[in-house]
Amino acid sequence: VTIKQIAETIQELMGDVEIVYTPARPGDFGGKIVSSERAERELGWTAATPFSVGVRKYIEWRHDQGKLAKRDEDAAVIPAGEPDEEAKPRQVLIISADIGEGHDLPARAVAREFHDEEPDAQVSIVNGLPAMGPGLTKVLRENSAFMFTFVPWLFDLQYRLFMNFAPTRWLARRLLTFFGRRGLMRLIRAHDPDLIVSTYPGVTAVLGELRRAGRLKVPCYSSITDLAGLQFWAHPGIDRHFITHPESAAEVEAIAGPGSVRWAKPPTSSAFLAVRSRADARKSLSLPAEGRVIAVSGGGWGVGDLAGATAAALRFEDATVLCLCGRNDKLRATVMARFGAEPRLRVMGFTDRMGDVLAAADVLVHSSAGLTILEAIIRGCPVVSYGFGYGHVRASNAAMERFKLAQVARHAADLEPAIAHALEHRPEPDSSFARQPPTASLIMSDERRIRPVPAWRLRTLRAATSAVAVVAVAVWALSTGTSYSLVSHFAHIKPVTAVATDRPEVGVIINAPGGQIPVLASDLSGYGIHASFAVDNSAWARVLSVSGYNDQALPRLPKEGLVRWLSTRGQLHRMVGATGRGRHFLYASNGPSLGQWLFADGAGGRLVAGAVQLNDGDDALGDLHQGEVVQLNVNGDAQLRHVLGKLLYGLHEGHLAAVPVGQLMSDAGAAA
Repeated sequence: VTIKQIAETIQELMGDVEIVYTPARPGDFGGKIVSSERAERELGWTAATPFSVGVRKYIEWRHDQGKLAKRDEDAAVIPAGEPDEEAKPRQVLIISADIGEGHDLPARAVAREFHDEEPDAQVSIVNGLPAMGPGLTKVLRENSAFMFTFVPWLFDLQYRLFMNFAPTRWLARRLLTFFGRRGLMRLIRAHDPDLIVSTYPGVTAVLGELRRAGRLKVPCYSSITDLAGLQFWAHPGIDRHFITHPESAAEVEAIAGPGSVRWAKPPTSSAFLAVRSRADARKSLSLPAEGRVIAVSGGGWGVGDLAGATAAALRFEDATVLCLCGRNDKLRATVMARFGAEPRLRVMGFTDRMGDVLAAADVLVHSSAGLTILEAIIRGCPVVSYGFGYGHVRASNAAMERFKLAQVARHAADLEPAIAHALEHRPEPDSSFARQPPTASLIMSDERRIRPVPAWRLRTLRAATSAVAVVAVAVWALSTGTSYSLVSHFAHIKPVTAVATDRPEVGVIINAPGGQIPVLASDLSGYGIHASFAVDNSAWARVLSVSGYNDQALPRLPKEGLVRWLSTRGQLHRMVGATGRGRHFLYASNGPSLGQWLFADGAGGRLVAGAVQLNDGDDALGDLHQGEVVQLNVNGDAQLRHVLGKLLYGLHEGHLAAVPVGQLMSDAGAAA
C-alpha cells in the first residue's frame, strides 16, 4: 500500500477531503516496504482484514468515540448555583513516624510523586506516633532507640516474640489497635482525606484492623521499604501494598492475600534514580578519582559496630573510608577519637548526599538494612551487612542471602574477606527500579480492594473469640496447681493437715509404690505404727489387705494435667466403691488442681496432706504436735529406713502414737 493509496482510500470513505501534492521536505524518509512474510513463515499469521475495510472500521470507531466524549462533556456541565464537587482537590494523608529516616524519606518521596502526578492535590505528611498516644510513642520510639543502643538482644527477643509466634503477634496487633485507634481516627477526621498512605508498620497494622472491621471507609495503602519481616507492614485490611523489592511480593501476599501487592518505583530521593558516574560522584565529594572507596554506615541512628567495620576497611591500604555515623554524635566522637589521625578516613554525620556516596563507593558496609540497601543496589554498589544482626535486620540479612542481594558478615572475622570479595565483584547499576511506575500513579489508578467484613460476622467472631478465651482461661485455672494455691488463700479448700484433739497421736500418710505397701504395713506394725497408705487407681486392689494391720488405704489422685481432673469423680468412685465406704471419705493428691478439688468435693471426698513432709534422711523433722498429719514419701527400703528412724524418734520425744488419718479425725470427732 502506497501513501497515495492511503490518501485515496480516506478520501473515498470520508468524502470531502482534498489530496494536496507538495515537494518533499528536507530530511523526509525515502520510503520503506513493510512485509508480513516473516510473520506468516514463523508464526503462521496472515492479515485477514483488507486495508480499506480496516480504515473504514477505524473511522467509524473514531466517530463513535467523538459522540461518547460529547455526551460525557454535556453530562459534566453543572447548573448554575450547584456546588462543583469534582473541582475539590484530592486530599492525600501520608502517615509516617519519626523513627529514623527510613520512614520520613519515603513519605516525602510519595508526597512528591502525588504533586508530580496531580499538581492540585493537597498532600499532608503527619507523624503518626503522637496521634497514637504518649504511651505507644514511648514504647515504639524511645523504647526502640534505647534497645538498639544498649540492649539489642532484648530488641531481638521482643522482635522474635511479636513476629515469629502467632499468639503474641495477634496480641501485639490487638494492643496496638486498642491503644492507637482513637488517636488515629481523630487525626484522620481532622484531615478528611480521600486516601491514606502509611510508611510505618505500626500505623499500617492499626489502619488495616480499622479498615477490615469497617470502621474506616477511606482507602488505605502501605509503602513497604523493608525486604523481609513484613508481618506488620502488610495486612489483609490494606487496599494495596507497594513494595520496593520485587522479592518481597510472596511474603506480602502470604499475609494479605493474592493481588494485594504491586512493585513500585522506590520512594527515595530522585537523585538515586538518575544516572550518576563514579567520577562525577567522587569529584562532588572531593574524593580521590583513583583507588578504592569503602563506605561504612550505621543508618540514621548510627547503630552497630561501626568502629570495627571502619578498622576492617582501613586495613585495605589503598582504600579511602567514609564512616557515616548518622545522628549519633557520641558514636562520631568515638570514631574520631580512635581513628582521627588516619588521613584516609572521612567521618560524616547524617547526610542527604547518599546518592553520591553510593555512586562513588566500591562497597558499602551497612548495619541497619532498610532503604539504604536498595539504594546501593540501584547504584551498583555491592553491600556487606555487618554490625547489628538483631530483630528486623536479622530477618533482612537472611532474605538478602536467600535472594543473593548482599553478603552478610555475622562475625568480625568474616568482614574483611567479605569486603575483599565485594571489591572484586562490583555489579552494574540496576535501572529496572527507576522504570517502575510511581506509588502515587498506581494509587490513583487503583480500585478499592477491601470489602469490610459484615457486622454480624464481626460480632460472631468477637463472641466466639471471647468464648474461646474464657474457656481457655477456665481450663487453665481448673488444671493448674498455681490457680489452686491462689484460690486456697481466699476459699476453704486447703487440705486437712492437722485436727484439734486431746489425744497424744498424729496421723501418718505413707506415699509409696503400690507393690511395696503390703510389706511396709507389716514392718510398720512391728513398730506399733499404723498409717494411711496413699494408693493410686492401678494398685488399689492389691493394698486393700492393709486393713488387717489396722491401717487404711487412702485414694491417691495423680498430679495436675490439662484435663486430667475430668476423670476425678470416676477414679474416686472406683476406688472408694471397692471398700464399701459411705458417702464421705478422705483422699490424697500428688498435685491438686482446682478442677480436681471441685470434682472430688462433689463426690464426697476431703483432701488430706502432711503438715510435716519427710522425703529423705536429710529432711528436718522438728517437734511433732498432737493432731498433726505427717507424710512420708518413700521409693525404697533404704529411704524408708532413714525417714522411719526420724519418725520413730519424733514419736518417742513427743510421747505420741501414729495412727491412720481417718482414725485421727474420728478420735478428734472431725468429719471425714
